Amino acid sequence: MNCRYFVKCNAPFCPLDRESLDGVWYPGEEICRRRDFANLDWIRRQKKIAKRAQQGYFTIQMLKRDCVIRKGIKGLDPDRGREEQLKKWLKEHPPQKKLTAQQKEQIARRLKQGRLALSPTSQTP
Repeated sequence: MNCRYFVKCNAPFCPLDRESLDGVWYPGEEICRRRDFANLDWIRRQKKIAKRAQQGYFTIQMLKRDCVIRKGIKGLDPDRGREEQLKKWLKEHPPQKKLTAQQKEQIARRLKQGRLALSPTSQTP
């Protein structure tokens, strides 16, 4: 009730309601609209999944997983048991590897060198 969207909101996951986080979310359903929660990682992933998902539902545990979200990502099947599916989904979607600042700098340097190598040289006739 501390939310100005409380009356109109139909988002199944609410950062203000801890009990709602035990439920499930389907990509076609609403996502929390409060701007002060827009930077929560799991809400940002919800928005990505909503654009790319094919089918199934997602739990908060799945949304909190920092994995790669590609087109066609599938959630869990509502007609099958959750626990086994969830274990399999988490195994198939490992967390992204975190790069150090030095590793990021090395990658940026290599990309720049590659772009320079591919760029056409200016030649005057």
